[in-house]
Amino acid sequence: MSWHVASLVVRCHPEAMPSLQARLATLPSTSVRGAEGGRLVLLVEGETEFQLADRFELIRNVPGVLAADLVHHEIDTEADEVPDDTYAP
Repeated sequence: MSWHVASLVVRCHPEAMPSLQARLATLPSTSVRGAEGGRLVLLVEGETEFQLADRFELIRNVPGVLAADLVHHEIDTEADEVPDDTYAP
């Protein structure tokens, strides 16, 4: 099994930040990790890249979101699923 973790920067008008922050925090496996000057940093988690892509689309369509940009995406795979030759000496 693998687990996907991504961070996004969401841009909005500064006056919309409190309500947008509250709305985004209600999304499943999504947390607001920072907020300043019309930018929110989100951490989004899911079992597949398709779950993340669906969530990104949902975030982009939330009223008040001006832009949502992917900053980082990481895949965590359980050790027993990683091929033996992945860790070369």
